[in-house]
Amino acid sequence: ASLMAGKIRESRVENLTALVNMLYEHQGRLDEYLANDAKGSRVLPYLAKLGTHFTQERQSLLAELESLTANIGHIKEIVATQQNHARVSGLNEEVSIEGLIEDAVRMIHPGFERHEIQIRREFAELPAVVADKHRVLQILLNLLNNAKRALKETAGPERVLIVRTRRTGEGSVALEIQDTGVGIAPENLTKIFAQGFTTQRNGHGFGLHSGVLAAQEMGGTLRVQSDGLGCGATFILELPLAPADSRVDSKVAVQERRVA
Repeated sequence: ASLMAGKIRESRVENLTALVNMLYEHQGRLDEYLANDAKGSRVLPYLAKLGTHFTQERQSLLAELESLTANIGHIKEIVATQQNHARVSGLNEEVSIEGLIEDAVRMIHPGFERHEIQIRREFAELPAVVADKHRVLQILLNLLNNAKRALKETAGPERVLIVRTRRTGEGSVALEIQDTGVGIAPENLTKIFAQGFTTQRNGHGFGLHSGVLAAQEMGGTLRVQSDGLGCGATFILELPLAPADSRVDSKVAVQERRVA
């Protein structure tokens, strides 16, 4: 929108208006003016250049409008996805791990594009998981945002984010977020999930701490692997295929929990 406003402000429409007024001043002897006058003889060549300029300007503005429309559509998709996941929290239900990952990536994809981050998917064929999809989504969003920051700060030639899923046993699956970012110092590997600990300038240290608690409450784990600074990091969220009681919570249970 700012680009379009700038182009419109710099448009040569006023030049065309001035030219029309000048032609009106000589409308009684227009043929002679265009043929013999020093200024008049430059009118037709200038009109030709002005026509070419306006054609290019129109094409440029249309291209910006198409881009704006596409981005508005993307924003609508993000909002709809967030609203869909925010409606019910605390309800265990069958969810597609791959679908949740795609939702999370879609929500923050513009940030990946802006920083030229490549996203690679390595999905195994997994069954549906019975879990609180809102909690899983929040963990994924936090891990993806952390990976984006780590990749943004790296000086490496390639910024790559790998999203991987795999089976870890008969009753569990793992989701891995691997980046080629700044990495984690060995002394911080045991501190990174502690409440209030952060290596980010404007971080608050709650994201990973709340993530590991949420994973534990769902019967899973959240852990990290890194070979040190400059070597990237891999966060691994492991979840059971179903809660320990093998029961999907009912909406009544959710209501009771909220009242409590």
